[in-house]
Amino acid sequence: MRIAVIAMVAAGCVPELYTSGGSNGAVWEAPEPNAWQGATPPANLVAQGYQEGQVPPDLRLLDQFGDEVSLWQFYGDVVLLDISTMWCAPCQELAQHTQETWVDYRDDGFTYVTVLQQDVEGGDVDVEELNEWTSAFGIEAPTLADPDRLTEAAISQGQYPAVLVLDRNMKVATRVKTVTDGEVRRAIEDVL
Repeated sequence: MRIAVIAMVAAGCVPELYTSGGSNGAVWEAPEPNAWQGATPPANLVAQGYQEGQVPPDLRLLDQFGDEVSLWQFYGDVVLLDISTMWCAPCQELAQHTQETWVDYRDDGFTYVTVLQQDVEGGDVDVEELNEWTSAFGIEAPTLADPDRLTEAAISQGQYPAVLVLDRNMKVATRVKTVTDGEVRRAIEDVL
């Protein structure tokens, strides 16, 4: 696993954090074409944080196919952002419902994005482990590796998973506090 991370760094595939209109003034750029339908966010979209009403940073992370994915490429969809770890039992429970949830709502302009921060041993997640996760739970939705813990600020009091529902303008509409399939679906439906 460490060799894969070193190879990613050597190849220039280091996940980065991008913002549009933020302190660095960078303009959002679409990632290379990937498996996920995308849109272009407005030029005035600014990263603010992970609290309700804020726009999360534009994460640039590798998906289960090894392609770079931008969180902001899902602008215009309601997005469920599930920040999990592979070792976390509640995260595994949530993953059992990921595919069904995504399929049930995707025709309504919904995207389910799972971000895995750690593998089963608490180490960095690589593409091979993303594939193990998606295969184990039958997930076809975007599943991203966050080896640099860019989503750390979204975690509340060290509790996994962190589940945020983003509205179509990429703002955090709600944080699901009791992470059950029923509560997740209620939160999605409230925003759709």
